[in-house]
Amino acid sequence: MSTNPVAPKRVIALEPYSAAAVEKPDPICLYTRAWRASGTGLFAQELVDGLLTSGAEVTFVSPVVDNANMEQPRERLRRLRPVREIVGPAPRLVRAFRSLRRIFGSFVALFHARLYARTFIITIPDPLLLFLPILLLLRLTGARVIFIAHDPIPHGWRFPARWRGVEKASHGACYYLSNAVVVLSEASRQKLLESFPRLRVVVDVIEHGDFAFPQAAPIPGNGQLLAFGTVRRNKGVREAIEGCIAARRAGANVHLVVAGEVYREEPDYADECLALALTAPDAVTMQIGYVDDAALPNLIAQSDALLMPYRDFFSQSGVALLAASNARPIIASEAGGITSLIQEGMPSTVIAPPVDSDSVANAILRHIATPAERWTELAMAYRLFTLERRSWPSLARRYAALANRIKH
Repeated sequence: MSTNPVAPKRVIALEPYSAAAVEKPDPICLYTRAWRASGTGLFAQELVDGLLTSGAEVTFVSPVVDNANMEQPRERLRRLRPVREIVGPAPRLVRAFRSLRRIFGSFVALFHARLYARTFIITIPDPLLLFLPILLLLRLTGARVIFIAHDPIPHGWRFPARWRGVEKASHGACYYLSNAVVVLSEASRQKLLESFPRLRVVVDVIEHGDFAFPQAAPIPGNGQLLAFGTVRRNKGVREAIEGCIAARRAGANVHLVVAGEVYREEPDYADECLALALTAPDAVTMQIGYVDDAALPNLIAQSDALLMPYRDFFSQSGVALLAASNARPIIASEAGGITSLIQEGMPSTVIAPPVDSDSVANAILRHIATPAERWTELAMAYRLFTLERRSWPSLARRYAALANRIKH
């Protein structure tokens, strides 16, 4: 739908994954430090659900999560809970002490889990320089590790430029010490192997699962666009704001809502975006901060499309899957795993390169030329495809099959 958003692309018929070929999975431990019910935290929780549904015995190591259902006793689920870190305002010393408590608690919980499981799935672990000794010790005990690389290299580097090599090496060491690395898109696999050409472990592409709410509302046709997720440079938030302002000045009845937290490594970028948004309150509203999971369904329901002018992006997009799972089209650049979704038939209007304010404005104008009713028809059809293709139980069976593969 990149050139003619009215004519639907053929959805690629992908061969369904066969569960019959998967052995009964051995006990699995899944570890993450993420606990919020969105993004990476929700990814881990949904994967735990999928593993349980597929028949695995699971030890889930994470801080207490927002989703109360995940904290209820369940058959075949063992729950180990390090303390949470402090999210709100607090003295630096208090925050540091709580972080150290969480890291130490994670260390203890992981080796407790080793009593019950030999296969470990790691997603969003502790800071890598601190996690590497834990990973090494797990391997020395005979654990088999599947490391989920959501991003093969960081979106933003934490260390100064002179220490960039050390930071990159810590990522590489996690991959080298693992038995297998899972990436969420073919673009991620290519970037990983390009960045670490000597890597010899199994690198498998297992797709991102759906993030579906119970009901999907029709597209309202109110002109609201949503840029959702962490406010960071490679998500093109500034270009989204500038593009929406330009489209509105060209006569489009559109309004952009930017909703998400500030990226810790780029606080100045968020300030820059906020200052720009304040110059055009008729075109842009910024909601800085964590979007509670209870508020997210309504935010999606009130939006006509999600705006995603991404650049230097190599992973699969949880935001794009959020849109697909809840019958919303995207206005997006072809970047990372978003490209494969567009090629697969996701209702979309492609932002032509170079991704700048002009190309974003042009894409918005092309998008709104198609009636909301037509976008609803296409998005509802793709939602059904997404829920079938990317159900968490089917993806969990892929992880179980990979676990069985690396034990031989």
